[in-house]
Amino acid sequence: MLAGRRLVAEDGTPVVSKSFRRNGESVRQARQFVHAALLDWKLPDLADAAELVASELATNAVQHARCDAYRVTLRRLDEDRVRVAVVDRSKTEPQVAEPGDEEEHGRGLALVEAMSTQWGTDPLSWGKRVWADLEAPQMGEMPDPRVSIYATGRARATYVLIVVAVAALVIAAVAAQH
Repeated sequence: MLAGRRLVAEDGTPVVSKSFRRNGESVRQARQFVHAALLDWKLPDLADAAELVASELATNAVQHARCDAYRVTLRRLDEDRVRVAVVDRSKTEPQVAEPGDEEEHGRGLALVEAMSTQWGTDPLSWGKRVWADLEAPQMGEMPDPRVSIYATGRARATYVLIVVAVAALVIAAVAAQH
């Protein structure tokens, strides 16, 4: 069962929204909320990408927001597209970082960018809304053989995660030798 406020936007699209306490446990709860909404809307193909995006945006709110709570909103844009948004009271706009190989943090917005068709920040008088639009993969379409294997957001994000994991293994191996 989906817990949270079920709303309808001005254009008639379904929206669900839920507030979370600003703590580490809430990030998992935000992922579960997004997952349940997508299953409720019969969009399981978007679940992995939307959970990752919600997790990264919620983590940013937990780390940088100024109050005790943040809000996650999921809006169904059409049959196979959704917008994941996190609203918090910080007016500081997030920036895509370029972390060094040994840094543990700073890759979240790069993943959001890779997974989404577009993303952005809406300044609010008391804070901000960070959002990302996601689109379900089209089934049955064969990719153009001239297009890079990493042409989709999901493929690029998977590649980035693999590179980060391999880099961490190499760093750990080097550190173990010293």
